[in-house]
Amino acid sequence: MSIQTSILKLLLPLVSWFFITTAYAQSVVRVSCIDRNSLEPIANVYLALSLQDSIQTCKSNVAGLAQFVILDTKELFYISSEHPMYEPLSYRHQSVRNTSDTLFIKLVLKPIKSQSMDQVVVKPPGIPDTVFKSTEFHVADFEVTDSGDYMLLVYPKRSGHNNAILWYDGINVKDSLSIHGIGINLIKDYRDNIHVICQEEVYHISYKNDSLALFSIPKDYFLDYVLPIVDTTTSKLFFSNFNMYYPAFDYFALDQIDSSYRKIIHIEDPLMMELYRSEYKWVDVRTRLWAKQKEIETGVDAQIWVGANYFTQSIYYKVPFAPLFKIQDSIYVLDFQSDQMTVYTPMGEVSRRTPLLFHYHKDKTGWKRVILKDESTQALYALFEKDGISMLGKIDLTTGQIHSKHRLYHKYVEKIRIHRGNVYYIYRPFESIQKRFLYKERLFD
Repeated sequence: MSIQTSILKLLLPLVSWFFITTAYAQSVVRVSCIDRNSLEPIANVYLALSLQDSIQTCKSNVAGLAQFVILDTKELFYISSEHPMYEPLSYRHQSVRNTSDTLFIKLVLKPIKSQSMDQVVVKPPGIPDTVFKSTEFHVADFEVTDSGDYMLLVYPKRSGHNNAILWYDGINVKDSLSIHGIGINLIKDYRDNIHVICQEEVYHISYKNDSLALFSIPKDYFLDYVLPIVDTTTSKLFFSNFNMYYPAFDYFALDQIDSSYRKIIHIEDPLMMELYRSEYKWVDVRTRLWAKQKEIETGVDAQIWVGANYFTQSIYYKVPFAPLFKIQDSIYVLDFQSDQMTVYTPMGEVSRRTPLLFHYHKDKTGWKRVILKDESTQALYALFEKDGISMLGKIDLTTGQIHSKHRLYHKYVEKIRIHRGNVYYIYRPFESIQKRFLYKERLFD
């Protein structure tokens, strides 16, 4: 055997290995995932590389990089991407032999369409937040719906003229309607339905499917059969025969099963009633004759006719104040004429009585004869105002005393409401060109 033959035998395996490794050389595919808007790397992108019948998967790291190893062939391969915040992407690549062993691929991913929200600022208790402001409309009145939206009665220049109803969700006006009439205020009935009271008519406000609708209600029917109903329990309906021209009224409980009703409490201001009836003594003879004729026609005492037509026009006349509230399963009547709070069972039976004294010394406290209820917390608040400063006093339902007080930030506010621990009111700075805006504050308690 010659030396040349021996050398060929030694080189043959090396040559064979060279051709085999050259034919089946491996290449590295490096994928970079980038956000199309910010050009920032995207982590945790699920990537899948398909080559012939094989599939490789991996995820991008915090630098947005991922790596695959494939055979350097002329076959097509595909790369697909998935990410919950980005649209899926499929990439097709024709692999060719290159001098480099590494192939770089850049995937630019498009974010899924999303809605950006303004910054939410949470203010501490006592600092007001502007709920609704406009350069076109004043807020005349408002009500807060159960879902937290706002029903606004607005006007452009003069109150009562060119009124409109706005359905406002706190960010956008969902719908609006013009009112054909002179709008006065908004009222919630015992079923929490919202009505707009106009000079001639009453309209029920329906808000469904992002649209508003107004349904006319005869004003006499509303005042006689809807407004007197104060609240309801499972089987009872509580209403009153309150009349602003008479210094006494009664609360009744109506059984909704058999339609029977009974009086549960009589409210009367004794001093006011004495002055009311005494007015008959001081009118002229002609007025007395008129009152007597009315007594014959209607059966109503002549003293009441004179009192209703004359004494109610006096600065000394005040209607009795005794609001009724349903709290949890009980009925609370705050009778400020008799200085006591009476609690009734759901069936209308007396449960207990508690003294009420916080309404005394009105000159010092600024008592406003207003009680407000937070439907979500079932808390009652008394309103005080002195020198334009409004105070909300939380009533202890056990003792009948003021538990704590919250001072409102702005002076001379209007239309105060309480909802879900927030107090809402309308305010316009004194001698300002600003419109009447709607504000809210978080209550301390």
